[in-house]
Amino acid sequence: MSSVEHKGEQRAAPALVKQAELAALLDDSDDAAYAAWASGTSRPPPPSSLEQAADRADAHDAALAEWAVGDESVPPPVRAADEEAERLPLAEVFAGMLVPWTQEEFDAAREPEPHAFERGNVGLFPIGEVSVAAAAGREGKTTNIVGIATALAMAHSLAELWPRRDRCVVIYSAEDSRRQYARKFAAQASLLPEAQAKLVMERVLVPDLENEAFAPMRALVRMAEGAPYATSTVTAIIEALRPIMASAVPIGLLVVETASTVSEADETNTGLRILVDALKRIGRALQVSVLLSHHVNQASLVKLPDLDISTEDFRGGTALIGNARQTAMVVNLGSDDNPLPANDARTILRSLAAPGETGRVSAFITLDSSKGIDPPPVFFRWVQTDFGPAAVEVPAPPALAGKHWKLVHQMIRAARAEARKEEREDRAAEKKDATRQEHMRAVLRALAEMERETPDKPATERQIRERARLNSANAGQALAAAEAQGVVERYPARAGGKDTNAYRLKGGGTDER
Repeated sequence: MSSVEHKGEQRAAPALVKQAELAALLDDSDDAAYAAWASGTSRPPPPSSLEQAADRADAHDAALAEWAVGDESVPPPVRAADEEAERLPLAEVFAGMLVPWTQEEFDAAREPEPHAFERGNVGLFPIGEVSVAAAAGREGKTTNIVGIATALAMAHSLAELWPRRDRCVVIYSAEDSRRQYARKFAAQASLLPEAQAKLVMERVLVPDLENEAFAPMRALVRMAEGAPYATSTVTAIIEALRPIMASAVPIGLLVVETASTVSEADETNTGLRILVDALKRIGRALQVSVLLSHHVNQASLVKLPDLDISTEDFRGGTALIGNARQTAMVVNLGSDDNPLPANDARTILRSLAAPGETGRVSAFITLDSSKGIDPPPVFFRWVQTDFGPAAVEVPAPPALAGKHWKLVHQMIRAARAEARKEEREDRAAEKKDATRQEHMRAVLRALAEMERETPDKPATERQIRERARLNSANAGQALAAAEAQGVVERYPARAGGKDTNAYRLKGGGTDER
């Protein structure tokens, strides 16, 4: 147990129940209440007990910090797991949950899980859950997310998946400022008709987290006594967004940028699980889709030329992926001005997804989903504006439309194999042509030498072949090609007492040919 220095002596800090353990204790009861309400078997649940517990935990942590450095001789009350267990009779709660299925529950199960963008059982960003989108630096992650947010604000489809009408987007960014986002969304709006541009201005909300009164509290996860915990800011966000959820234009997507800037904890399994749990609290309390942006590890960069991408490439512990319900990667596919190698998988994908497009193209690729069928990749072309680049969706050609990433990746591999085959054939043809050209030069040199040395003696194919050191087939092909090009001419002659064909240079041909 750690201790704190107080007036020249060591004071032992009281034992604490980690907030993550308390969250795990209470989360099931919250889920049960919401499940009962959603199935129509109870009234709407009261405010989340987990949120209330989080508030108490933050208050206790603050009191502990004051005690550690102050003059108080009595530490704050210990938050004991037994006290929480007594307050919540979990055994009785669990026993009450052991009930058979109802027909209403089976009927409700026909409905697919709701997503921010959806078509049947296929969807982007499950509602009430956390999705994670990662990318390497400068791959265009934020620009792609801005393109997605713009589509949702306009109720525009992406990859033939449709959002609910009249929804807004909230972007909680501890990385890019409100001013930086203003440029990004101004770029999007500059390409739109006036009515749609107005929707983007009204329905994309980016709070200024650099605000002097809020900036010190913007972290969602902090450290106390070496352990990460969710801050009271999580509850504050929930309460601040509730009125919007009850408005005529509720939130369709909450974007949180980025995992490393909204959390002060290390990117370990524990730290990332606490962060995802905090975001899940927000998503479930508001019934909104939450998209967390993140980064990939350095080792993943060597896989990009083959597009062998997976959730293993995400930076940090596996708890991030294990607790998210959908994961995606953003990949830059290059441009004519800044091309990738011809047989790079990204170049192949660009040619399949946006044939004829000369500018930059990027892909938002869903890697896996646990609440529906994996949606197809979303492709964006980058359009330069006075405000910077804007991301405009490129509708997938029929060959790609509706195909999820695994099928698209198979198409890329097949296209690359075909391209490699054609490249090998082209190299073989070039080599064969070079060999033929060398054989022609050899017979021309031989013929020129013979005409200089014995101008009155006819040069037969056999004599030319022997001097050029070629076999009969190669020499014959070379002489035929030279004759077809008008470099030599064939004429009847007599040699060795027999009638035969002889060859001579035509039109002043030389051995320099």
